[in-house]
Amino acid sequence: MTPSTITKTLHLNGTPFKVHAISTGEVAVKSKFRETKLKGKLAPLSFIFGRSFTEWMPIWVWVIEHPEGLFVIDTGENSRINEPAYFAQCDGFTKWLNRTQFKFRVQRAEEIDQQLEAIGLSCTQVDQVVMTHMHIDHFDGLHHFPDSEILVHRLEWEKPYGDIPALYPSWLSPKLVDLNQNHPILGPIASLTSDDTLQIVHTPGHTYGHTAILLRTDEGTLCFAGDVVYHQGQLHQDKYSGGCIDFKAAAKTYERLRAFAKSESVVILPSHDGEAGERLEKLSFF
Repeated sequence: MTPSTITKTLHLNGTPFKVHAISTGEVAVKSKFRETKLKGKLAPLSFIFGRSFTEWMPIWVWVIEHPEGLFVIDTGENSRINEPAYFAQCDGFTKWLNRTQFKFRVQRAEEIDQQLEAIGLSCTQVDQVVMTHMHIDHFDGLHHFPDSEILVHRLEWEKPYGDIPALYPSWLSPKLVDLNQNHPILGPIASLTSDDTLQIVHTPGHTYGHTAILLRTDEGTLCFAGDVVYHQGQLHQDKYSGGCIDFKAAAKTYERLRAFAKSESVVILPSHDGEAGERLEKLSFF
């Protein structure tokens, strides 16, 4: 089982601060949802008709005690996900998809609010929640953050893929982020802090508006990669998820991330990579 919390002390201009990897339970997906040889319209069929599931994978939430505020990247899952009526407000296909293609194992104590309390923090202290994308295992802890500013890439919000608005908190009205800068390797990007050490970058493929979050530290750059890949090896091997909406965009994202990791020291931290917590702890560069 993946450790629920890993904490790493890093530095910004010599000032120490902490980054926490918190697993809010575990998920298993159809094996060919995580990785398939098919692309395009045939890819969903490969996992829908497949029978095998992956091993249990972590559902990471990343917490950054940045000098400019307390940031949370994604919000993980909640323990009500397995209640029989949880998807009652959703359409029939959404119910079927989430009950047959994915499995969740989440205890109440694993939800982000209680895990923050366990490390001496609270949801009320969180200044901003930054979403990589709006899939259920990333947004389903949002109800713990009614007092925080929620940031979502404008394209992710306006051209969604696989979102479930029926399960959003009734109060949700995120701040939509426009990526109005350009990184020479990564492309569209925006800074979330005045010192430019926390940035959001467009990494399409898994969804149209999917983003990764970059944290630049004295030790190197952390890339909170969301579901760009399910494990780092997919970046090395050019292997793709059957759940991609745009395989050409995913291939371009892979190419850009590999080039970026050649240009500087980068730790890749996907949201469901069982080795990501250890990679953070040891600062294992790509």
